[in-house]
Amino acid sequence: MNNERLSKVIDTMRLPLIFLVVIAHIAPFSYPLIKFSFSANHVFVLVSEMFSHHIAKFSVRCYFLVSGFYFFNKYAGSLMEFYRKQFKSRLKTIVQPYIIWNVLAILAVLSKNYLFQKLGGNTDNDYTNLFNGNFIKHFWLVPINFPLWYLRDLICMILISPLIFYAIRYLKIYSLIAFGIFYFSCLDDPLPGFSSTALFFFSFGAYFSLEKKDLLQFFNKIKIPALLITLIFLALSLKASGSDIHEYYLRVFIMSGVISVFNLFAFLNDKFKSMNRLTGFSSLTFFIYVVHEIYIIEWIKGFFYNHHLFQTGWERFYAYLIIPFLCVLVCCALYYALMKVIPKIFVFSLGGRTPKFNKINQPHVVETLHIKTD
Repeated sequence: MNNERLSKVIDTMRLPLIFLVVIAHIAPFSYPLIKFSFSANHVFVLVSEMFSHHIAKFSVRCYFLVSGFYFFNKYAGSLMEFYRKQFKSRLKTIVQPYIIWNVLAILAVLSKNYLFQKLGGNTDNDYTNLFNGNFIKHFWLVPINFPLWYLRDLICMILISPLIFYAIRYLKIYSLIAFGIFYFSCLDDPLPGFSSTALFFFSFGAYFSLEKKDLLQFFNKIKIPALLITLIFLALSLKASGSDIHEYYLRVFIMSGVISVFNLFAFLNDKFKSMNRLTGFSSLTFFIYVVHEIYIIEWIKGFFYNHHLFQTGWERFYAYLIIPFLCVLVCCALYYALMKVIPKIFVFSLGGRTPKFNKINQPHVVETLHIKTD
């Protein structure tokens, strides 16, 4: 099992995957019916749905898979001692930023609306929702900083990781089959935090780690069928968008698509040394993840889509292309400013993640991804 090669591939995936997370949040949550015609508006819906509601979903699933792999990667010796160290580490890298960035989101909503009221403006939906809910809702059921649902689910996977450990240890591949049936059945998630998506992909990564199997080698063996399934089920999923069967097609597409993503980055890393330039961005990508939904992307979207030039026709494509790049640029500017002004406090809020850009020609240290969460 080549951990160093896998770690390098994962490291170069971080920035592209976080860009997909931003793209995912450009579109509304609902799935519209897609009409296959050359009308400008219909083509826009097709393209935006393909990227925001389909391809962009690879990102978080990749994070869960890698999180499961690295959680068990260093398992050896006493199981209790192993879990003691892991739980202590995750309190810092996951729970700590989860609490901090939910609190900061609440403070941002209160501050923004207080200022707007002083200036004679109205309160927004976030302000209304904040006072219509309670602590449990805003910090767990539906995090006020919505993208943090991933960290919430990851916390739950870590809590039940002993069960996952014993399931894989004694049932081997049959445990994955069981988790896969739960995932592909598309049943409603029983409890917030215990989603079938988190359970399946976290366990999928854990299986390769505990069974000492080479993840990249296995994915490479099935790269052709995985790619074909991805393309076929992308087409089926787009055609079924807005229907009852859409989610079934979508989950097959995501599963094979995640495998294809790993194969793509493994190929790029093997062929192009310039991929080294994408390494060491775990701190930055985590910041983009936790901050972009705190008004940044919504204000940028509002600026473009409230302008008459970008409301209909082919001009909507310009806005769709510009918004994610502009959002990432704003987040990067904030990141470098905060790292310059309050580095210790800022790093603490990120769970101890520090910048390690472009570690070219240095031994590659195995890290946990979680965008990075270790």
